[in-house]
Amino acid sequence: MILEKKETIKIKERRDRKKAKRRRKILCLSAHIVLLILTFLLLPLNLFVVNFPEWVVALCGGAALALLIFYLIVFRTKVVTKILLPLLSVVIVVLCALVAYCCPYWNSYSFKQVDTVWLNYDEELTYQQAAEDLAAAMRHLEHVHPMFRGGLTPEIQERYDAALGRLKGMQSITVNDLRRELQTVLNPIHDAHTTTYNSWPDDRYLADIPAKRLGGYTIYSVNGRTTEEIVEAAAPYYSYETKDWITVDVGSLAALSFCGYEEPFTFVWKNEEGDMITETYTADDFVSWESLFTSDDAYDGETDIEAESPFVFYEIDEEESLAMLTLTSCNYNDEYIRCVREMFQEVKEKHIQNVAVDLRGNGGGNSLVANEFIKYLPVARYRDVPCDWRWGWFVFSYDGWIKNKQYGDLLFEGEVYVLTDSGSFSSAKDFALIIQDNGLGHVIGIAPANAVNGYGDVALFSLPNSGLLMQISTKKWYRIDETNTDDYVVPDFPGEDALTVLYSVLEAER
Repeated sequence: MILEKKETIKIKERRDRKKAKRRRKILCLSAHIVLLILTFLLLPLNLFVVNFPEWVVALCGGAALALLIFYLIVFRTKVVTKILLPLLSVVIVVLCALVAYCCPYWNSYSFKQVDTVWLNYDEELTYQQAAEDLAAAMRHLEHVHPMFRGGLTPEIQERYDAALGRLKGMQSITVNDLRRELQTVLNPIHDAHTTTYNSWPDDRYLADIPAKRLGGYTIYSVNGRTTEEIVEAAAPYYSYETKDWITVDVGSLAALSFCGYEEPFTFVWKNEEGDMITETYTADDFVSWESLFTSDDAYDGETDIEAESPFVFYEIDEEESLAMLTLTSCNYNDEYIRCVREMFQEVKEKHIQNVAVDLRGNGGGNSLVANEFIKYLPVARYRDVPCDWRWGWFVFSYDGWIKNKQYGDLLFEGEVYVLTDSGSFSSAKDFALIIQDNGLGHVIGIAPANAVNGYGDVALFSLPNSGLLMQISTKKWYRIDETNTDDYVVPDFPGEDALTVLYSVLEAER
């Protein structure tokens, strides 16, 4: 009886040990799976929520693999588990680590709200802080920009060293000083997409601007330099592909400071008749953005009307058989899709023979606006802008060929025109390029200041001490028509006033 009891106890103990071991096995496997899932979830967490170093992903993945090794050594597993589980785990960890170290948007603010400290343009930094920001900018540039897959070029390295030396020699360093030095490094890249933004949390604007504009006056010169001379002098501190892209807001205190101007500021105003007014201002004559728009009711009302204007709308000129689509920003959304469809519906109903897209002053956005427009054109296949997309050590190439998903009920067989100027940038330039190089229509006006064999599709970063926003291109774009050697979208019908040229073309073709 006693022996049977002892045997029963032993059996129970063995059973309990097996249960405990099974629990430990399940716990260990569960912890491994949780770490594996966490490793994967760290990727969208960084892109959309919060920044953290790449090694966090590698550490989490490494912990998952270490736990798996422990699991395989300590516990018995089936042959399938011994092969498939390690293989799957290694693939997931390696891919996640590669994404973290290669993704151009890692620790960027491309897909999340900027929540860093943002110093004003005139706030001071220590040399150490400025040097850290400059070094961070170079790390981002080397990691992201397609030009620097093999590291920074000697010219950029020399520019960086020279900027660092000038900062070290300054008695005091403002955010504007740092930005100016950083721009001297970026300038020779000749990439308008790769640049820093002005630091303007407390920027102020000349309070006299609204009244002068209402009187028909614009700024002719500041401190003895015409606005054209100011732009020319500022060129070394700007990122551009042609100088037509450079604009200096001389009504901004931050911009004046960035260009090296100090108070008192002597402004010369000029109207269309050539009359001039000279006024001298101090920093006290500059007010906040909000105050500027409430300083004059008429001016405030004018800007309110502009603010309420839609980014996309169309007009029909039946006499000229013309539909004009005006697009001030390349926003690809339901409003755009609806507006374009309504226009082509009316074009069909009224038998309109010409459609024009006005992209003057359009600073870009989403290039899908062009693809949506082309769905109404009778082309089965066309080529979008080809590119190389850099992801760290890797490059993904896109040849651009697209099968057109036509809207068969509203196909437009007439003439297509695109109106451009030097302010038609990025996706707006691409719109014109796609139409021209695919032989789908003609470009009218002034060539966009954006090169066809250039860079774009930016990642947005914030420098750690100043908070300066820095955007860097991730893609290298190429001309669609490889036989065309022009560096820019040269209009088929050039002219300063694109609208006048358009009507001249329509009249000549009647």
